[in-house]
Amino acid sequence: MNHKIHTNLWAAVFFLYGFTASNAADETKGGRHLSWQETPASLALLNGERVVWQFNHLGDGKEKGCPYFHPLATMDGSVLTDLHPSDHPHHRGLRFAWKKINGVEGYWHWPEWSEVQKKLKTDYPYEADGHSDVTAVKVTANDDLSARFELEMNYHPPGKAADVIEKRSIEVSTPAKDGSYQISWHSVFTAGPGGAVLDRTPIQGEEDGKWFGGYAGLQFRLASHDDFTAWTISNSEGTSVTSKAKNISAETREILAPLHGKPASWVDLTLDMTDGKTGGVTIMDHPANLRHPSPWHIAAMPHEFHQAPLFSGPFTLEAGKNLSFRFRILVHSGPLREQEVNKHWKGFKAE
Repeated sequence: MNHKIHTNLWAAVFFLYGFTASNAADETKGGRHLSWQETPASLALLNGERVVWQFNHLGDGKEKGCPYFHPLATMDGSVLTDLHPSDHPHHRGLRFAWKKINGVEGYWHWPEWSEVQKKLKTDYPYEADGHSDVTAVKVTANDDLSARFELEMNYHPPGKAADVIEKRSIEVSTPAKDGSYQISWHSVFTAGPGGAVLDRTPIQGEEDGKWFGGYAGLQFRLASHDDFTAWTISNSEGTSVTSKAKNISAETREILAPLHGKPASWVDLTLDMTDGKTGGVTIMDHPANLRHPSPWHIAAMPHEFHQAPLFSGPFTLEAGKNLSFRFRILVHSGPLREQEVNKHWKGFKAE
């Protein structure tokens, strides 16, 4: 039997009684003890007491902004993502976020930034006016330890109607025997009556362009730098860079130039962890997506990388029209050979 929670309906019940369900379905096999843990704002898969993955859908309304995966980890416990890092406290693990819609900033961040600033004791400056509101959530946690999320979201300036509405479905697979698992992500964005111009910070060569410009889309924020000793980032075009750098510098931007802003069907990140383990994530861009193969924003490694469909310019979504994105995210333990990634990619692009 499937274990289902319609989050908006039951949020008050969870809040009043502090309910956390960790035994909706569990599996003891091959040294694993897998179980669910649910709250009004999230669903997590546990291996023993460790979180394998957690999707924070924000269905209870307490946390604002875009939903996100964190922690996102390998089956053996290597955490690959970070949350609220000190250099960019608005970064949240694995997430999708727009930068500007109809000239309004803030969708990459969130309007409640001032309160977060106080809590994290940071003075990182930016404007945050655009609101990303989760308006409906349905969570299905299956007995085979796969899961499905259905979300609806509104993107709007403060006090105004939505410029963009999103319907999102996310499916997380049952972990494979080798500990890997897949996240299948499908988002459909619909422009409001006035249409929607989706934009980003300009890139170098454009007026007021920045070396860090071009980002908007699916973002992966790496684990704390204290947790890994080296990183390798590779793409479908055969380019690969390995580094032990802990911070962004002119040198890292130079060695990443063959990857940054370049189109690719997939990008893989592999981390050598401080405990001697290796883990990674491959993000695949479906052929039906906007401007596929998408450019990728890589220059901000070792902090983050992005699938960046707006890298080369803004996109206008006409009133009432739809824009669809599909991604496949593969989380793996150990390094992944290029032929293995390509096998997964061929299956994904054929769907």
